[in-house]
Amino acid sequence: MNKKELVAYLDEYLKISDFKDTSKNGLQVDSEKIDIKKIGYAVDANTYIFDKAIDEGVDMVLTHHGIFWWFEQSLVWIPYERAKKLIKNNISLYSCHLPLDAHREVWNNIGLTHAFINMFWLQEWEYEIEDFWMYHWVSIWYGIRFKHKVHISNLVTPYAEMMQLTKRLYNFWKKDYITSVAFVSGWALSNVKEAFDKNYDVFVTWEWAHYEMTFAKELWQSVLIWGHYETEKIWPKLLAYHLRDKFDLEIVYLDEKY
Repeated sequence: MNKKELVAYLDEYLKISDFKDTSKNGLQVDSEKIDIKKIGYAVDANTYIFDKAIDEGVDMVLTHHGIFWWFEQSLVWIPYERAKKLIKNNISLYSCHLPLDAHREVWNNIGLTHAFINMFWLQEWEYEIEDFWMYHWVSIWYGIRFKHKVHISNLVTPYAEMMQLTKRLYNFWKKDYITSVAFVSGWALSNVKEAFDKNYDVFVTWEWAHYEMTFAKELWQSVLIWGHYETEKIWPKLLAYHLRDKFDLEIVYLDEKY
């Protein structure tokens, strides 16, 4: 597929212009290739992922976390080594951060919300999804309220094992049954007060700092820490599948946590 057409499609499909983000979303590194036949996808853009991309002979790498953020203004040291591998091997890089978190089809947060619905075996009339938190007036993070109580042990079920998620439940509220869960991907335990103020039984996020956890305990706000990488490795795959099916592209999974 023509690279310019593919990039234009991704920009529109992911609505990257609708988001203010710390990531420079979109095409981050260009290449001389005009035709894109094979895409490699991963959570993170780094040197060992790019080594796999070279070995696999991909034309473009698609990631959730790119190499250019608001704080990186020059190509020196590690940013230079990352860009050099791509440019030297004629591989382009497309990265999408918050727009992928918020997308309603190849999503992070709304997808995890639906994963919980499946985990609890909830029917459509038994729950309500609501906006939990917005970023620059765009809904990205969500919550679920149930019409019937769910036992808190359902947070650690075989379904969670199937999704390969790290399960760390801190039941500070000491509840056996819950009726609501809020979700924020990434490092977001700082939003625990919003979960407390909005009366969510459990706040689910993916990373935390020690001081944030002590604050959660002071509030008696139960939290579930599932891991940043573990929860976000699913959604670049969904985007890659979408491109494969729509444009008949070859895709390959490049990912490796550490």
